[in-house]
Amino acid sequence: MSYNVLGNNGLGVPSNGGKEVKVATYVRVSTVFEEQDSSIINQAEGLIDYIRKNDGWVLYEPYSERESSFKKRAEFKRLVNDAMAKKFDVILVKSLSRFGRSVGELNTIIPKLVEKGIRFIATSEGIDTENFDWQSKIAMYSMVYQMSSQTTSEWVRLAERTRARRGEFTGSFTPYGYQKVDKKLVLADDNTPGIVQRIFDQYQEGILGMQAIANLLNDENIPTPGQTQGRKNASEYWCQSTIEYILRNPVYIGDLVAQKEQAATLGSTRRKKKDKEDQVINENNHSLLISREQFRIVQDLLYRRGRKKTCGMPNLFTHLLYCADCGSGMHCVKRSYGKTHYMCGNYKLRGKNYCSRHSVYESHLEELILSDIRILMGEHIDTKTFTKKLQKESDRGKRSNVKEILNLNKSIEQIVKRKNNAEDKWLDGEMTKEKYHEFLERYDGEIFECRQKIADLSKEEEVSKPKLPDIAKLTSFENLDRELLLMLVKRIEIKEDGDVKIIYNFTV
Repeated sequence: MSYNVLGNNGLGVPSNGGKEVKVATYVRVSTVFEEQDSSIINQAEGLIDYIRKNDGWVLYEPYSERESSFKKRAEFKRLVNDAMAKKFDVILVKSLSRFGRSVGELNTIIPKLVEKGIRFIATSEGIDTENFDWQSKIAMYSMVYQMSSQTTSEWVRLAERTRARRGEFTGSFTPYGYQKVDKKLVLADDNTPGIVQRIFDQYQEGILGMQAIANLLNDENIPTPGQTQGRKNASEYWCQSTIEYILRNPVYIGDLVAQKEQAATLGSTRRKKKDKEDQVINENNHSLLISREQFRIVQDLLYRRGRKKTCGMPNLFTHLLYCADCGSGMHCVKRSYGKTHYMCGNYKLRGKNYCSRHSVYESHLEELILSDIRILMGEHIDTKTFTKKLQKESDRGKRSNVKEILNLNKSIEQIVKRKNNAEDKWLDGEMTKEKYHEFLERYDGEIFECRQKIADLSKEEEVSKPKLPDIAKLTSFENLDRELLLMLVKRIEIKEDGDVKIIYNFTV
């Protein structure tokens, strides 16, 4: 529908009685701040004036948006879709840079519009696809705008590097135990420096491991680094990775390491780690919390202890054992005297305030399940009928896995879109670097969890498919192996008193 408020005579009616030319305008500002309202109004008014100067032109619809994401741009996508549907004749923009930034984008979309019979005009650059030189102008200006973005990005990186060389902290979040005063790190005036010292001391003593230290902090309700920094969606639990990050961080011996990574390419969300010689390292930059000697000892302990393995992965009951009360996966623990047992993961990671041990020895569990399967096989003498039943249940489970994997992949796509949107807002100045990295950390964590679930489901689907030649194992087996276990068992739940509930892949 055309807006009959424009045109050479001010009424939107062609004064020459000729064909009405429908014009779609597109205006965009790079942020959603209120102070940008004047910019979007000025763009719109300039385009309206341009339409008024052309006899027979009427405004079809004004398309506008206040956002920085060149990947999202809902109004832009609607404009292009409407153009492909031939709802109007002309697309009018103030500047090529308002329509698109990358050379590839502009050199792809605009020729498609022309092929569809849509005329494209960018007033500032004098680009009009009815003129013979429109392609060379688009190529030239799009290259200029892309180079401008690259130059701006380089200047931002150079400024950050210069500040880092001056000893200014340019990181996203102030390290736990410190605060930032006049762009420099100083010891925090709360209890966090003491917590850091305690973590190093306890680990050096060798009595407690990283998870045990985390459990103690959880039991004492000590706020996590994320909570102390005021991050949104910060975890309320200390975990092993948080303790390890603190133990490995050279900031606690007074050294400032900056510029450790950068975007792989302009606008890319993928980060690449810089070589050590390209990083900015300022030794003795600020007050230390830990002596260099203690830090050296702890790094040596981390190396030696890190080489020790617990249960091999996957072990016999991986992804099958769960706590009957809290639903957490059971963790495998291999003792020095050779025995292996499982305990509630919630208890192991967070302590007794969150769940109890629910401990069970692997040997006992294996004997119990073997016995139960033998009894089960005795009740299902007709192996052929049982095999068909098992195959049917397995196929149903497979379909369920495929559906869940598809949903997880869709979730990853949505998270990646949110990551791209956050990066565009940061590059366009709408979001601070600190806020951007806060979102980046959260989104990367969500993507990792989704991919981990997909890997588990894919592996489960691959190894749990009953193979007809293997059905012989159902009537003649001496020991319990993982292939047989996955063929028959869906889930095993361990109660607090050690009782075991076995859920099979079929209904008995």
